[in-house]
Amino acid sequence: MKLKFLTAILVSTISMTAFANDTHSTPIKTTPLNDSVYMLEGQGGNIAVIENDNALYVVDTQFTNIYADIKSEIGKISPKPVRYVINTHGHNDHTGGNASFVKDFNATIIAHHNTSDLITAYNQNNATPNTLPHLTFDKSLKLAGDEPIHLMYFANAHTNGDIIVHLPKSNIIHAGDILFFGRFPFIDVKNGGTIDGMIKGLNGIIVLANDNTKIIAGHGNLASRSELITHTKMLNTIRSRVAKQKRQGKTLAQIQASRPAKEWESSHNWNFINSEKLVESIYQSLK
Repeated sequence: MKLKFLTAILVSTISMTAFANDTHSTPIKTTPLNDSVYMLEGQGGNIAVIENDNALYVVDTQFTNIYADIKSEIGKISPKPVRYVINTHGHNDHTGGNASFVKDFNATIIAHHNTSDLITAYNQNNATPNTLPHLTFDKSLKLAGDEPIHLMYFANAHTNGDIIVHLPKSNIIHAGDILFFGRFPFIDVKNGGTIDGMIKGLNGIIVLANDNTKIIAGHGNLASRSELITHTKMLNTIRSRVAKQKRQGKTLAQIQASRPAKEWESSHNWNFINSEKLVESIYQSLK
């Protein structure tokens, strides 16, 4: 069982490394969302930087090799120290800079408890305590301050350790990889991800949001509540089509050939996940 788990981790690691190589020339782009919250886009998952009291909170850390660029961009935002790093899940395009933030700022890393296992497996040959979460939780965690931060766990969505970061005062939500906006999502079935969990997570975000909420996707542009609803309807439609054919006894290849996501292929296929890969992950995750 342990070997099977580590094999699953290796497959995902190779995939995420390929994704990193595809985007190696992407510069860091900083977008202010208000006076205290910023979105950073670069190689890996989108980062949020939150000014809270006399410190900074950083949501996700992308890859190790671009840490210097990320640190430089954060320094342009504020001279305040990074005291907390929040990981939305354990993939290395969201956690690669963890150790550097701990080394340079003595930052405390916060994540769901399942994320520790995922990061440990990714870094099984060179893991140090600095790369792993120092503070973990099960269902939810609230962090006090001028900008209250609410962390919420959604089970078996993109992985088995996904959390969202809700800033009720600023009306901003970082969805992590529960949301791939404007593209087909990566559902990491081998590490606990499911289409039903992802849809449940998206619906949970919709409930928290209103028409003015700014939603940071794990990958893709900033989204609104109405855009999130449209995205969720798309996944529901594709899921229903795959499920119907699977109940009819059709094979994965037959279902892929029917192109259940055909309306969105031209707009949502991308270099990491195309419609065939999405259909495969939906098929595998359906009971």
